[in-house]
Amino acid sequence: MSPLASLEAICAAAQLPYQPAWLVRFLRLAQLLAAGQARTNLVGDASESGLLAHVCEALTVAAVTQDVLGRTPKHAVDVGAGAGLEALTLAIAWPDAAVVAVESRKLRAAFIAETGAALGLNNLQVIARTLHSSELTQRFELASARAVWPFPEWPERARPILAPHGLAAVHAHGPAATLHQRLAAPGWQVAAARDVPGEKPYAVALLRAT
Repeated sequence: MSPLASLEAICAAAQLPYQPAWLVRFLRLAQLLAAGQARTNLVGDASESGLLAHVCEALTVAAVTQDVLGRTPKHAVDVGAGAGLEALTLAIAWPDAAVVAVESRKLRAAFIAETGAALGLNNLQVIARTLHSSELTQRFELASARAVWPFPEWPERARPILAPHGLAAVHAHGPAATLHQRLAAPGWQVAAARDVPGEKPYAVALLRAT
C-alpha cells in the first residue's frame, strides 16, 4: 500500500486537518518529487514515506495555527523553503490563503514553482531570493522556517514580516509539552505547541511577540 494512503488515518488520530480530495494532489506531488530528485538533490529522503513525514509536519503547523487564530491565516510564508514541501502542503490545505515560499537556491525555487503550477495551486507564490532581499512586507499571520536558523535567531528574523499578533513557527525536537519552557525568550511567548505524528520526536511551536 502507498504510504500516503495512511495519511487520512494519521490525521484522524492526531486531529490534523484532512480532506480526501487532497490525496490526489499529494500522490502527484510524490511523483513530481521523485522526478525532481532524479535531476537535482531536493531533499534528504524523496521517498513517499519521506514525503509523508514532511506533509504530517506541515499539517501540524496548519492545525496549531488554526487553533491559535481560530481560522485560516490570510497570508503565510515558508522561509528557506527548500523543496517547498511545507509551502506546497499549506497551499493545498489552505486554498483561501496566500502562501509564499522564499527559497534563494534557483533549482529548488524553480521546482516549487513548477510543482505548484502542476498541482493547480494558484494561491502559491515563489520568491527566489533570500529573506533579507525578498522585500516582504509586514503582513504575514504565519511565518515558518524549518532547519534554517537556530532558535532564537529565527523569530527575530521573522519579526519584521509578521503582521500584528502574527505567529512564528518553530520546528523543534519534542515533546511539545517541554517547548513552552525550552523556547522561552525575551520578547516572545509560546502561543501553542503540538507534537508531530510519526516515528521521529518532532514538535511545532508557535511564538507570538509580546
